[in-house]
Amino acid sequence: MKLVAILNRMENTKELDINYLNAVSDNGAIPVLINENNLELIKFCGGILLTGGDEKGSLDDYLIKYALDNNLPLLGICQGMQSMALYNTNNKLVNVSNHYKCEHIINIEDSKLKNIIGKSEIIVNSYHHQQVLSSKEFKVTARSYDGVIEALESSNDIFQIGVEWHPEKMNNEDSKKIFREFIGKIKTTII
Repeated sequence: MKLVAILNRMENTKELDINYLNAVSDNGAIPVLINENNLELIKFCGGILLTGGDEKGSLDDYLIKYALDNNLPLLGICQGMQSMALYNTNNKLVNVSNHYKCEHIINIEDSKLKNIIGKSEIIVNSYHHQQVLSSKEFKVTARSYDGVIEALESSNDIFQIGVEWHPEKMNNEDSKKIFREFIGKIKTTII
């Protein structure tokens, strides 16, 4: 079986977005909710999903480092992508005003993400009011029409991709491809 560690952020505990769980289970993996109280479960998981949320926490850095150190597939969504960009830096998030509750086009450079989706331009949803301006550990691979970073990824061959939008909330083939590829890259774990 394939187990995916899903970061259960404190601000999401009252109403965890079922879409994360469905996106993982619909693609043949079992979601494992991870927080500071059950962090030891990470050793059973073959992939890590950093969820959206309000702000980066200490678990973000821990899980990113764990994925990098153990060559695990990593998918960062919204705040998860921002945490990937901020990893190993002193950079801060900055406000962006026109990316909350809307849809817009992004341009994807030659990258793992472009190979997965098969297009250089797609429409994404947008729920963020902050943005990152750069990334140290991950290469920027997509931007919106106004220059906001929309995706980044590792330079190795492992699926370690962050996206600023919420593919788990979009019922289209582009978004489904991201989750299929993410789950497809996870090794089966025997417990």
